[in-house]
Amino acid sequence: MEETLNQILQELQALRQDVQQLNQNQILLDQNQKQMSIQIHSIYQSTVRLENGQPKDIFALLEKIHHNFTDKDSEVASLNKRIFRSESEFEKFNRQ
Repeated sequence: MEETLNQILQELQALRQDVQQLNQNQILLDQNQKQMSIQIHSIYQSTVRLENGQPKDIFALLEKIHHNFTDKDSEVASLNKRIFRSESEFEKFNRQ
């Protein structure tokens, strides 16, 4: 009978140790979960900042492209005038 009681006591002690270990593991899991939550929140904030800044970047690029086209437009118009003058003079010489 005493041997059976000792076995039960040993089993109870083993169960108590297992429960304590499970509690410690749960505490570690809770800490890890909090850290992951903080990291996810940080990633979310970074994503929001990127998304908010993206339209501004696109708009700036479009403005730069528009400016470049405007510059090229005036250059092309100037070249067209030169070519037109040259062709007109060439036609004058041909008629003579």
